[in-house]
Amino acid sequence: MTNFDAFLTSRKGLTFLALLITLGLGITIGSILSDEVTKASQTEPHKLKITGEGSPVVLDEEISLREGFRRIAETVEPAVVNISTQSIVESSSAQNPHPEQLREFFGDEFWERFFGSPDSPRQQKRTSLGSGVIVDSTGYILSNHHVVAPIERRGVRRNADKIEVQMHNGETYEAQVIGVDPESDLAVLKISSDKPLPFAQVGDSTKLHIGDWVMAIGSPFGLEQTVTAGIVSQTQRIVPSTRIFGDYIQTDAAINPGNSGGPLVNMKGEVVGINSFISTNTGSFVGIGFAVPSSVFVNSYNQLVSTGKIERGWLGVSMNTFPMTPELAKYFGVNGDDRDGIKNGDGVVITQLIDENGDQATTGPAAKAGVKPEDVIVKFGPREIKTLYDLRVAVANTPPGEEVPVVVVRHGEVIELNVVLAERTLEARQRAENEGLSFEEEPDEEEKPKEIGLEFQTLSSREATQLNLDDVKGVLILDVTPGSLADDAGLRRSLVVTHVNGVAVPTARAFKDAVTDITPGTGVVLRVIQGSPDGQRSIAFTSFVKP
Repeated sequence: MTNFDAFLTSRKGLTFLALLITLGLGITIGSILSDEVTKASQTEPHKLKITGEGSPVVLDEEISLREGFRRIAETVEPAVVNISTQSIVESSSAQNPHPEQLREFFGDEFWERFFGSPDSPRQQKRTSLGSGVIVDSTGYILSNHHVVAPIERRGVRRNADKIEVQMHNGETYEAQVIGVDPESDLAVLKISSDKPLPFAQVGDSTKLHIGDWVMAIGSPFGLEQTVTAGIVSQTQRIVPSTRIFGDYIQTDAAINPGNSGGPLVNMKGEVVGINSFISTNTGSFVGIGFAVPSSVFVNSYNQLVSTGKIERGWLGVSMNTFPMTPELAKYFGVNGDDRDGIKNGDGVVITQLIDENGDQATTGPAAKAGVKPEDVIVKFGPREIKTLYDLRVAVANTPPGEEVPVVVVRHGEVIELNVVLAERTLEARQRAENEGLSFEEEPDEEEKPKEIGLEFQTLSSREATQLNLDDVKGVLILDVTPGSLADDAGLRRSLVVTHVNGVAVPTARAFKDAVTDITPGTGVVLRVIQGSPDGQRSIAFTSFVKP
C-alpha cells in the first residue's frame, strides 16, 4: 500500500475527500445556475411572459411587400392620367378695386372707359388639377365630379369650360364629359385616340377586408404619377356630413389635393375605389382618406356610358331617424344575439309607407311587397342593415326595376319579402326647385331680365329653421345687384318672398315663372317676410315695374 492510499483510507483522508466532492458539486450547481441566468438575460425583450394556454394569432413568416408594390405601380401607372381644367368665371371689379389715386388722376370717365365701372362684371380664368383612370381602351375615364366641375356657386356645380387629360407618356388629349353622378361624386370622361389606350382592370370592392394593403395613384399638388400605400381602415363607411350615397372605403394611404379622381388599387393592381376626399382639421392629410368603392362606381359608370344619366332605386318608406336603443330593439323584437345576423339589436324601423311626394300611401314598392309600418328592415339583398344610412345607400345604389330580397322583423317574426324598386325622382325634382336661379340666366331683349338684378332659391327647411320661419313657404333672396330694380325696391339678402301679385310662390321655379308671365310695363307686387333667430318676424310689401 502506498503512502497516498494509506492517506485516503485514514480519517484525515476521508475528510479531505468529502470536502473535495462537496466543492465539486458546488461548482457544478453554480455553473448550471449561471447558465440559466445568462439564458434568461438573453431573452428577447419584446416577448411577454405568457401564463395562459393557447397560441398567439401571428403569421408563420414575415412577408416582403417590396416587389409587390413595385410591380403594381409599374402595371397600373400607364392607365392613370392627370386632369387639368379651365373655367371662366365672372366677378365684380369691385372685389379688386384699383388704386383710388390713379382713378382720381385719370378721372372717372377715362378710367371706366378703359377699365370698367367698379360694379361691372369681369371674366377670370381659374384652373384646377385632379386625377383619373382609364377603364376602357377606347378612352373612357373615371374621375370625380368635383374634378371636372371645380367651381361651385350656391351649391350648384357646372362643368369646366376646358378639360385636358395628360397620359403617363406625356401625350395630351382634350376630354368631353359623358355624364356625372353628383350624389356619388363621380364623372365619366372620354378622350379620342387612333390607337387602343392602356386601361386598368376594375376589381370587386366587396372582397376587401379591413387591414388589406391598397395603393393610391394620382397627381397630388400636380406631382404626376405619385404612388402611396396604406391599408383599408374600414369598408362601407358612411359619412353623413357628405353625400348620402357614398358608402366609402376608408384608407390611410396618403391622399392630398390632386389625388381626387385617381384609383385606389388592391394588391392585384385592380381598381377597387376612386379616391374622393379626406377628413382633416388642418387641411392636410392626417391618415383618413375616402374612396368611392367599385360596388358604387360600376353601377354609375354603366348607366352614364349607356344613357348619360343616373337612375336610382326608390323604396317608398319613411324611416325612424333615432338610433335603435336596447329598449326599442326589445319592443320591435330584434333584440338578441343571432349568428345569422337577423336579430342583433339593430336594423331600421319603417315609420310610414309613402308616395314620391312624401305623403302617406300604399302605392310604393315597399307597400306592394308587403312591408308594413313598424317593420324593421334588417337585411337588403346581401347587405345587413344596421342604420338608416345603410338602407339609403343600399337602395340608392340598386337600379330601378331590380327585384331585391328583403328581410324584415315584424315584432319578433322574421319575414322574407321581394321588393321591385321604382325609380327615385323626388330628389331630382327637389334639386330642380332648389337650384340657385337668377333672372340673368335667360337674357331676353324684350324682358331685359338683367335689370331686375335678383338671385334667389327655394327656402330650405334648414334655412327656415335658422330664421324661425318653419311654417313659411317661399323664396330666399341670395343676392341683389346694386342699382337694379330689386335694389330700388328695397329687397336685400335673407328676405323671403312668399307671394307675387297675391299668388303664392313656394319654390324658386314658381317665383321665376310668376314674374316671367307678367306683361312688361306692369307692376310686380311682392309680399316678403323677414325672420330672425330670436323669433321676431315682420311682413312687408314692395313693388317694381316689370321691364
